[in-house]
Amino acid sequence: MSRVGRFRFSLETVLKVRGLREEQARWEVAQAQKELEKLRQALEQTRDLRIRLAADLQGKEREWTPQEFSILKTYLEHLKTAVEGFKHQVEQQKAVVQMKMEALKQRYQERRLLEQLREKQFAQYRRELLKVMEKETEDIVIGRFKNSF
Repeated sequence: MSRVGRFRFSLETVLKVRGLREEQARWEVAQAQKELEKLRQALEQTRDLRIRLAADLQGKEREWTPQEFSILKTYLEHLKTAVEGFKHQVEQQKAVVQMKMEALKQRYQERRLLEQLREKQFAQYRRELLKVMEKETEDIVIGRFKNSF
């Protein structure tokens, strides 16, 4: 009978954990990208609002009282500051996304390395199993051949 047991990869648990960590890293990248997109949308909306208000301020359709003009000018300055703040946040979030992408790449490589090791060990197991099966087949054939004489 077969002297080779069933295939067991000693690092199977480690491989599963690496797979889970890779999935977690993918999720974190997706969340960081979603946050980056939200910040970009907020930046674009704030820019658009600032441009519209500046156009209204320069428009000739309406007469502005000094108080309205002062309030609108202060609000435009506030929007300008908000745009700069959003630009800064977008840059920071880009760095976070890049960092998370690097972590995902590393986790992918770790998992892939373990999978390749598992494939090598499985190929070795199959070679050993084939040798054992050939030997058993030879023994059976030789035994029948001897019995027929």
